[in-house]
Amino acid sequence: MRTKTRAPRDDGSLRLSQFLAASGLGSRRSVEDLIATGRIEVNAQTITHPGHRVDPAKDFVRFDGERVRLPRQWIYLLMNKPEGVITTREDERGRTSVDELLGKFSGRVVPIGRLDRATEGLLLFSNHGELVHRLLHPKFRQPRTYLAWVAPIPSRPLIDEVERGVQIGHGEVSGPAEVQLLSQKGTSARVRITLREGKNREVRRIWKAVGCKVLSLRRVAYAGIVLGDLPVGAVRALSPEEIAILSQRTGLAL
Repeated sequence: MRTKTRAPRDDGSLRLSQFLAASGLGSRRSVEDLIATGRIEVNAQTITHPGHRVDPAKDFVRFDGERVRLPRQWIYLLMNKPEGVITTREDERGRTSVDELLGKFSGRVVPIGRLDRATEGLLLFSNHGELVHRLLHPKFRQPRTYLAWVAPIPSRPLIDEVERGVQIGHGEVSGPAEVQLLSQKGTSARVRITLREGKNREVRRIWKAVGCKVLSLRRVAYAGIVLGDLPVGAVRALSPEEIAILSQRTGLAL
C-alpha cells in the first residue's frame, strides 16, 4: 500500500530527504546530516540540499557509492533485547549487538530508538523511514512503558515529583510521567513508569535525580505495542493488528 511519504506530488517525485528516509537509511534528521556532508549522489552529482527532488523510478541515488532504493516490502519487527546487548551496530570493543540477533534482517532495518546495554525488553525495528521518524520525534509523544526495580522505596511525594518532571542534568528536564508503585521487597520497589519522550537513558537519570538507584530495567510497551511473552533474545514480525496500531498512532497508511 502506498503511503503519504511515497507520493507527495502527482509526478511521483520526492524530496531527497524523504526518499532516503523511506529507503530505510535513517530518520529524516539523520539523513539530512548525510546529505549536508556530501555523502549522497543523485545521477553521479553530489547533492547537499535535502529539498532536491528525485524520481524513484528514474534517478540513481547513491550513499557512499552504494545504490539506494525504496524497499520492495516494508518490514516491522519486535525484539526482546537481552541485558548486555548493545543497540549500536558497530562497536570497537567487540560487544554483542542487536545485529547478531536480527539474523536475515540484519542490515535491512534500523532500530526505533535505543535501549542501553544494561536495559532489556521491547525494541522495534523497521525499514520504513517515516514511521521511524514519527515514533521517535518528541512532538508525536509516543508512550514508552518500563518496569524497574529501584532502591530505596520512593515515597508518594517523590513519585509526584517524578510525574511532574525533574532536572536530569545537562540542562534537561524530564517530561511528565505516569508512575505506579507495583510491589515492595526489602528496601526496593517495583515500579511502572510511562514516558512520552526519548531522552538518552532518561529512566535511569530520572530516578538518580530523586535519589534512587535503578537495579533492573525492562521496556514492556512502546506506542501501543506490548512485549508480551516473547522470549528474551527472540525476534518476530509484527502482526497485522499491531501494524494497524502503529498506523493509527502515526497517521501513516502502513
